[in-house]
Amino acid sequence: MPDLISVIVPARNEAQTIARVVRVLRDMAGIAEVVVIDNASTDATAAEAAGAGAQVVTETRPGMGHAVRTGIGAARHDWVMKVDADLDKFDTGLFSNMIRARAPGVGLIKGAWNDPKDNMPMTRLLVRPALAGMFPGLGRLRAPNTGIYLFDKSRIAHGELVGDYAVDLDVMLRVHAAGAEVAEVDIGRIVHDARDVSHYNGMAEQIMAFFLSRQPLDLLGEVIVVTERPETVLRTALGHAARKLMSGARVTFALGEGPGLDVLSEAVAPFPTARIVALDDLSGVAPSAHAARLTVIAGEGAALTAARSCATRHATALPVELWRMPGAGETVGDISVDIAEGAEIKRAALERLDGSAQVALREVFRVEGDVAQEPSCSGQARG
Repeated sequence: MPDLISVIVPARNEAQTIARVVRVLRDMAGIAEVVVIDNASTDATAAEAAGAGAQVVTETRPGMGHAVRTGIGAARHDWVMKVDADLDKFDTGLFSNMIRARAPGVGLIKGAWNDPKDNMPMTRLLVRPALAGMFPGLGRLRAPNTGIYLFDKSRIAHGELVGDYAVDLDVMLRVHAAGAEVAEVDIGRIVHDARDVSHYNGMAEQIMAFFLSRQPLDLLGEVIVVTERPETVLRTALGHAARKLMSGARVTFALGEGPGLDVLSEAVAPFPTARIVALDDLSGVAPSAHAARLTVIAGEGAALTAARSCATRHATALPVELWRMPGAGETVGDISVDIAEGAEIKRAALERLDGSAQVALREVFRVEGDVAQEPSCSGQARG
């Protein structure tokens, strides 16, 4: 039996349309629940939704992203369909195209629609050009900014999603960065409540700010950390790794046994794009097909040798850098990374490890020269 689906419907002052939207969605095959997130409404949105049979949860912080995060957290199933609350007319038969499009390797299905009242100015003038330039793998999408889509929430750290209107793009980019495919299907004609053009001004500002904060070489820049001593990662590289994971990027830790392994495992457990493997299994680690670059960060000794081999193996497929974590007594590096975003995760991990509470807001690494390409690995698959 296909996985059941939770529908989430963020709603703020949508009392006029929410009941019909809920009733129609509840009648769709495969839908297990409809969760309406009342986002600080001042009208009867919550009462109308509950009366139509929805589970209603409250998010008092205004902002689409806050509501979506709350809805994902309340959803009981991994597959979540996000739907707008202001729909006037829509065809649930065509909505089912999203459900039928689920397939191995697909993590999100966008619903492409047309509305005679909306020529999608932000999509045409801002979102599609930005994606084509920054994330070419998504430039083919006709309606990348649609708020109607189905996705596998187990692939993303939904607690890190932005709190504003750019959340739909954030979900999509995180699924893409996790290595899953983004598909698109036609869901026909949809009629929304009419909106004045000024309605889009604030949304456009939020989307532009989002794109500026999600540079592709950061989001799609994957990291492999290689060391025999997990404790070394906690002390010298966890801040950078945590920052990457919080953005949605993939980070793999290839580690030996030793102190700190359980602490590191707990620190990265909330992030679906984190993976811990045994150091002996490093040869089987590869970046995803969507990766824009790879940084291999190594400890000393045998770990550095293994990391160099790993970096060389993948250098024919994408740009690769090899960094070394500083050894005992080293305080100066070739690269200094601001880890402010990941500092709290590092601080909590070190406190659990040995009671340390002080964390510098920068981590330094040594660059281990150019990574030579290895011709024999030119056919190495990425996955």
